[in-house]
Amino acid sequence: MRSVISDSVDVPTNFNWNTDEDPLVPIPEHVPGEPSAAQVTGAQLLSECLRDGLQGISGYPSVEQMIRYLRLLADFGITYATVGIYPGSDHPLGATMKELLTRMRDEVPTVVPSVLSMCSEDSLAWTAECKEVHPALEAVVFMGSAPSRRLAQGWPLDFVLDKLNMFIRKTVGMGIPVVGGTEHSTQTPPGDLRAIIRTQVASGAYRIVLADTIGIVRPAGAYRIVRFARDELASLGVPGMGIDWHGHRDTGNALANAMMAIAAGADRIHVVSRGVGERSGNASLEEVALNFAAVLQEAGLPVPWRLTGLLRLLSSYEDLVDVRTPDFGVLGRRYSHTSSGIHADAILKAHGLADEAREKGNTALEGKLREMARTVYSSIDPVTVGGSMSAAVGPWSGKSSVRLAQLNSGRDPRTISPETVDRVLARAAELGRELTAEELEVYTHGPNDVRQDLGCTPGA
Repeated sequence: MRSVISDSVDVPTNFNWNTDEDPLVPIPEHVPGEPSAAQVTGAQLLSECLRDGLQGISGYPSVEQMIRYLRLLADFGITYATVGIYPGSDHPLGATMKELLTRMRDEVPTVVPSVLSMCSEDSLAWTAECKEVHPALEAVVFMGSAPSRRLAQGWPLDFVLDKLNMFIRKTVGMGIPVVGGTEHSTQTPPGDLRAIIRTQVASGAYRIVLADTIGIVRPAGAYRIVRFARDELASLGVPGMGIDWHGHRDTGNALANAMMAIAAGADRIHVVSRGVGERSGNASLEEVALNFAAVLQEAGLPVPWRLTGLLRLLSSYEDLVDVRTPDFGVLGRRYSHTSSGIHADAILKAHGLADEAREKGNTALEGKLREMARTVYSSIDPVTVGGSMSAAVGPWSGKSSVRLAQLNSGRDPRTISPETVDRVLARAAELGRELTAEELEVYTHGPNDVRQDLGCTPGA
């Protein structure tokens, strides 16, 4: 193939919304620390779990698995989900996606599906077929927009604008609501992005999506680009038109960028459970939901998501994509777990205060003290996300750790003898690690002969 590059062609520089100057959009001197409660109240979450979240995983899930997961999404309170992208003609995934849409239509009617549609006749035809399967279907009609992407594809800006205009109009003409999209929005110069937004609006898109495709923007840049888009929509006479934010985690800013996007005027955030996805992954459903919920709760406003189903939702997705629960991170395996003696001491004493309140018949106070026990060393009350506290005994444990583990196992911590406490602590120190749940049970309650078989001498 003959190269289109000559010695006179310059490789274009993408725009940096974090720091690059441009007369169309001054760099803001100040940005808010977070969105207001009123802004979060109007925000929605769109699940990309069955589209972007499936990129890079070991195998595509079955339709039955995806339907089970969609039911949990609906129960959680999410009503929008992207479930596919045009896979190419005669690709077997095309039939899989249509089967999923059929099942969604009949079994999960509260979730509005969307698919990504490229600016090509084949993709348009596939999208129209999907619409026939599920009448509520929406389409994200998109093209790449950053200068580097356009150079790689051989697309002048006018070509991108013409394609978007043509295929948004054709898609809308088929009765399909369109979200106007671009890849690499956060690397696209303001003048180019303005031309794209104007084309999307004029062609009939009912909302637009800004994509931080490679997770390169920082919070101030996210605020700047969304504010620019919101101001541009206002100048076009559609100030209330919706703006989606699609962010990735490549530099660790996905949550902060989602918060800033809402603060700047976006009203829908794309998320994936556990942040799974291409490269470093997508904005994490659990991180965004927990932080948005905190903003609402602190303002005394209702939370639109059923947080008590969150851990179950995450577990289901982990099974779907064959990803293990992380030990650390938001709602990781240890999110409400401790083996620290100092921490266990405070938690155990808080439970003791709750016991005193119960003995006095003050159930309201007891409830508050139980909550305090669960949150004195955890910002997330495990009860609120469908979980429970856990405690272990390890090298950094103290006597309270053993007794707290006893309490969490459903037993009275006062019944464990000092000798047993000392034995368990000695064994953890000897091993130099946390005892497993099985080991802790045996060392604490098992018969002497079993403890000896496991290398623990009675009384040691």
